[in-house]
Amino acid sequence: MRALRFAAAAVLCIGLAVGASGCGGQSRRARARAGTLSIYTSLPFEGPYAADSRSIYDAEQLAIAQAGDVVNGFKVDLRRLDDASPVTRQWDPALVVQNAHIAAADPSTIAYIGELAPGSSLDSIPILGRAGVLEVSPGDTATKLAGRTFARVVPPDSQEALEQLAAMHKLGVKRLYVLKDRTTYGGDIATVATSNAVSYGIDVVDPGGEYLGTNTGSLVHTIKLSKAGALLYAGEPGAGVPALWNELSAANGRIKKFASASISAAPSWDTTTAAARANSFLSAPGLQRPDLPRAGNQFITEFLATYGDRVSWASGIFGYVAMSGVLEALYGVGPRVKDRRAKVLSTFLATKSLPSALGNYSIVDGQTTFRGYVFTRYYKYRLPTAYTP
Repeated sequence: MRALRFAAAAVLCIGLAVGASGCGGQSRRARARAGTLSIYTSLPFEGPYAADSRSIYDAEQLAIAQAGDVVNGFKVDLRRLDDASPVTRQWDPALVVQNAHIAAADPSTIAYIGELAPGSSLDSIPILGRAGVLEVSPGDTATKLAGRTFARVVPPDSQEALEQLAAMHKLGVKRLYVLKDRTTYGGDIATVATSNAVSYGIDVVDPGGEYLGTNTGSLVHTIKLSKAGALLYAGEPGAGVPALWNELSAANGRIKKFASASISAAPSWDTTTAAARANSFLSAPGLQRPDLPRAGNQFITEFLATYGDRVSWASGIFGYVAMSGVLEALYGVGPRVKDRRAKVLSTFLATKSLPSALGNYSIVDGQTTFRGYVFTRYYKYRLPTAYTP
């Protein structure tokens, strides 16, 4: 089992701001001997994923700073790229392609951390694959992502759908109405949920699902007639979600509503009423703070000390784990290694029981063995609380 070689210094520096005196200052006196290597990060800094992107980027910077910006004699530069359009405020496939080409063409590139929005990595994987650049996603959960240079530290959509079904089963749900949008994420969640519901004692009353965007009043009437005990919205944040939540709550205040936690990050979520949010169960990959290992709580302490609470650590921890894993792989690049990209790639893809802020994990066929999911449960007129299925 490999241990993070810079973890000891990070543990000793807990509570110190990045760049402060003490052991943080000591690590910054390290000298680059073998040149500069670039790690590119491509994230959507506009739109519904903007807050998550800022959190991930900050956490990536923190991991490099804890290493003193120098790993195994290499100066490490983090280069930020934005894959969101300032016009549409959504991630843009053309920008994903552009970012991947920029990273692939840079001879100093050793790794690429991205993408975030579900399915967006499909556009960068082939480009980085041809260049032999390791791509590590901190948040793209699309089920069918694969490539000889691709890995991710977040569990896939299929796992989230199973966790949602497990939560429904524990809550006594017997009949489920599935509603999906036209995104890769929505299709993945709906397919897995409808295929596996019977194993959890749940009858899916509308296995085909309906695309959000139809007449909301008519849709709510159909859901009510189905006598479903729960609704699963398999989709990304959308303008129609708040209206659906509000009208469905008015028609049936007892129905349980399941969705990705990303819908609550969109500004439109503010238009939902307290009554509409009640009985909402919103899922996201991760662990509750009490369930994190010591390294996870140390990360949170230093993350908050460095950046405050302007962004959430919950998304950032995946960026931190991704960057920490890449930096660990750099220790395999010795002075006689001619193809540095290939060495970092093979080392990361062979990760086994690597300690991290999320606990030990391995990479198997590009997929992480980490499987944690948490739920936020909303109560009427009360603050949301954590819910564990």
